[in-house]
Amino acid sequence: MQHKCPHCGAALPEGAAFCPHCAKDVHPRKDTGTPTPLRKKVLLGLLALAVVLAAGIGIWYANRPYVPQEFDGVGEVYYESGDKTYQLLVAWPNDRCMPAPDIYQQGAPDEQYRWPSRWYVNDAATGADAWPEFEPLVEQVTVEVVQDENAADPLAAGEPSHREDYSPDAAMVSSLDFTGNSGEPQVVWTIQMKNGDMIRVRQNIHISLILTHEYHWQDYPMDTLEELQALMDDIAAQVNPADEVILYLPPVTYEGDLELCRSFEFHGNTDGAERTVLKGSLTMLETGGYYWINYFYDIDFAGDGTNTGITALSKAWAIGCSFTGYKNGLLTQGGAWVNVTECTFTGNEVGLFYNSTGQSASDDRFFDNTFTDNGTAVLLMSVPTDLTLYFDGTTFSGNGVNVDNRCGHSVDLSRAVGTE
Repeated sequence: MQHKCPHCGAALPEGAAFCPHCAKDVHPRKDTGTPTPLRKKVLLGLLALAVVLAAGIGIWYANRPYVPQEFDGVGEVYYESGDKTYQLLVAWPNDRCMPAPDIYQQGAPDEQYRWPSRWYVNDAATGADAWPEFEPLVEQVTVEVVQDENAADPLAAGEPSHREDYSPDAAMVSSLDFTGNSGEPQVVWTIQMKNGDMIRVRQNIHISLILTHEYHWQDYPMDTLEELQALMDDIAAQVNPADEVILYLPPVTYEGDLELCRSFEFHGNTDGAERTVLKGSLTMLETGGYYWINYFYDIDFAGDGTNTGITALSKAWAIGCSFTGYKNGLLTQGGAWVNVTECTFTGNEVGLFYNSTGQSASDDRFFDNTFTDNGTAVLLMSVPTDLTLYFDGTTFSGNGVNVDNRCGHSVDLSRAVGTE
């Protein structure tokens, strides 16, 4: 086969490298690339390997198994989830952002007491309630007690729950039951998160034993109102305000007004036919140190139609007492919570008058009372907390109004008599 020059078209001899007519190379050469140095090849290889390794590490990190963490603090713990930081703490209801790591209580050795430990969840940045958004992240919440090994009695913690009626601003509340002999236990709130994290918030409870002082009318002068007032003033000046003071009153009629400036427990006379009577008013002074519920047992309060039987500015509980002929039989003011059980209210303009605001309640029982011939038996102008008031076994008869619930508080009259 004859070959021709690709440049001029002349016939080429067999095996010719140049055209004899135009002298041009008849074998075109391939372009030779710039040689890559060995070091550069090594660097490029390492870079490619690094990219592959980084991609592999990224895939592993994104799909790695989550390692649960533990958080432990006294009073509070800060916990991050996503882009949000939460403050988990035990606190008092009047300041939900201030931790309460240490709680100091007092109690008598043979008396049972109850105190609510409140657990809060706040947005750490704003201090706002964050429980609604935090709750879906929680598997369960429990409360345990590390007992004081040297204490004679244990402290028991109730199952935690959200108490909309009692402390709606708290995420959960646990009721702690103890005596004066429960020592210094530690309450541990444990929050198990759905991602496996464990959070513990601890609260130290310091319980000191209180002393009880009893004053019997056979041993101390209290036959007249003046003597009784003088004795109460001496006690207030000399006895530790945190101590319990019990007064056993004589079967006499006191005429005039009494003033309290500390907590007392009054026991009217029940021996024989004569009872203890107060024809006047009993008022708790605002400057008083009221550490305990003021109890009134078996005392007959008699009014003149213009005064008030008991004006309570702190917690009080009347049991087996009677209130007759008052403008207000028992009036609550300030932040007071008052209970009445087995009491009789007769011929008062208002029998039980609630007009107080506060963040604490003692008990929901208003059992076995009798309200007869009052203008208004029960007037609820303002009541602390949302705790339902139960009037089981209470009888209403001949009153102008049985329950004037102006504040719309939760009241259960289903087991009362005469309210239909």
